[in-house]
Amino acid sequence: MGRPDERWPLLHGMMAGGLALLLFLAADTAWERQLTDRARAEVTSQLSTLRARLEGELNTTIFLTRTLATYTALNPSLSEGDFSRVAGQLMDEARQVIRNITLAPDNVVRFVHPLESNQAVLGLDLLHHPLQGESVRRMIASGEPVLAGPWPLVQGGEALIIRVPIHVQEAGAPERYWGLTSVPVDMEAIYALTGLREFQQALDIAIRGRDGMGARGEVFFGNPALFDDSAVQQEVTMRGGSWELAAVPREGWRAAAGRPPAWYLAGVLLVLVCALTVRKLSDQALRVRTSELRYRALSERLEAIITAMPDICFVLDHEGRYLDIFGGQDARYYHRGHQALLGRRLHEVLPADKADAFLRMIRAALDSGHLQFMEYDLKASEVDGLDPGSGPGEHLWFEARIMPLGAHVMECPAVICIAVNITQRKQAQDRIRYMALHDPLTGLANRALLQDRVLHALEQSRRHGTYSAVLLLDLDEFKPVNDRFGHEAGDRLLCEVARRLEGSVRAMDMVARLGGDEFVILLEDFPGVELPCVVAEKLLAVLNAPIPVQDSECTISGSIGISIFPLHGEDHDALMRHADQALYQAKARGKNRYQVFTA
Repeated sequence: MGRPDERWPLLHGMMAGGLALLLFLAADTAWERQLTDRARAEVTSQLSTLRARLEGELNTTIFLTRTLATYTALNPSLSEGDFSRVAGQLMDEARQVIRNITLAPDNVVRFVHPLESNQAVLGLDLLHHPLQGESVRRMIASGEPVLAGPWPLVQGGEALIIRVPIHVQEAGAPERYWGLTSVPVDMEAIYALTGLREFQQALDIAIRGRDGMGARGEVFFGNPALFDDSAVQQEVTMRGGSWELAAVPREGWRAAAGRPPAWYLAGVLLVLVCALTVRKLSDQALRVRTSELRYRALSERLEAIITAMPDICFVLDHEGRYLDIFGGQDARYYHRGHQALLGRRLHEVLPADKADAFLRMIRAALDSGHLQFMEYDLKASEVDGLDPGSGPGEHLWFEARIMPLGAHVMECPAVICIAVNITQRKQAQDRIRYMALHDPLTGLANRALLQDRVLHALEQSRRHGTYSAVLLLDLDEFKPVNDRFGHEAGDRLLCEVARRLEGSVRAMDMVARLGGDEFVILLEDFPGVELPCVVAEKLLAVLNAPIPVQDSECTISGSIGISIFPLHGEDHDALMRHADQALYQAKARGKNRYQVFTA
């Protein structure tokens, strides 16, 4: 009669908690659906605005192109001056968008405006062009405007090309195909005018329909996978073809429908409150009937609390034998299956060095009667009997807090060891240490780390009887590059210089950035004084190779000052000072060269 009664408080609590959990999950699902629908509506609205702007800009440009085609059809014998005048007026209408305007009688480009910087396109046979010929043939076959690209242009850059056929009808003769007019549309300008880059701050956007082929065309902007996902899609309709847009929230639908942490905390509290309240009421009713059930319920509750402890706890005797294990149920921080360690000794489970350290701390806690602390790192694969796949896979750090238990608790001298996972704290400390010793832009060593390495290198050279060298490198004429292309492009150039310098020295050497365009190369532990000059020549050569900057390339050079230990100094300050003097000598001799320090 008593045994079934013992389960009623737990069953009632589980039923109440389960019901509360079902209600919470139903409410959570409904809210998620509402948030997702709201997010899709917002994405649809933004995508509709972008579609309307694209259609407006592109159709306006297509209309201007047809205007030139109509004028040419009425004046097939137009002169260069007539073309320049009409084309100039049309470009004034959309100068931000149109890169140039061409006329191609018999499909060969004979007229281009503006002529400056576009001479390369003159004489181009569009019908037999490997990339653009297909669109010309489609235009001739349909007799209607077509869209080509976006494709690379002969004169540089990439653009959407609007092609409009020109048909001429002379008196008494049937209409004949005269040629075509082409207008390259600067896609970056279109993106800027329509605000696409601003939309990208909130949306992940893709566009397909190269050559105006709509859903059958290639993706030319964004991630092609968006068209295979649950993205919102819309069609951009233009005279001569169409595109398709696809967009999702930049952080994804799951993030767009994310609920605040407080919501889940409220749900957990609701389930726990319902479960514990119902259980307590049932338990109180049973306590009236028998004191035995009351004490049993209290025992079960205590066991549940101990099991639910967030950190894993071990009870070990004075010989390092596992007597009890509990807590650590969060698989994000701890592994499952620790019960397999019960009855085994530390030296049977852990590597010998860690087992020795633990046993020393256990005995120190028992001897002193005070709390002991110990930090240690551990891999799940190092613990015999533990499944590495049952928890975190990375290298873990723990803080062990070891406290002696009363002799009567386990009937033998024993301690309780609480193992707290401090991996995240360790990783944060490592990140802070890295940031303190490295340049935030290039990732190279900074001045503090360089000084430490120089001191180490000098000690190595003294011990081995070898040389070390400091090469101080300063980029020549970096400021004009910065002024011309902007600071962002200048930063990318500095990162490329850093990459080239690191790739030009030995793995044991160091490249550091002191700030601005000044770098230091530390050569360690080499036998002959010729090496710094060889390395300097190599560095100058790799710097002279063209560096892509925005839509063009630039060539940059550097000047290098060299000081060698122990010839030019025996400490960090002397070597850096003499390398700086040699650098100024190199610049005075005309830059783009190296100079070894001379007194």
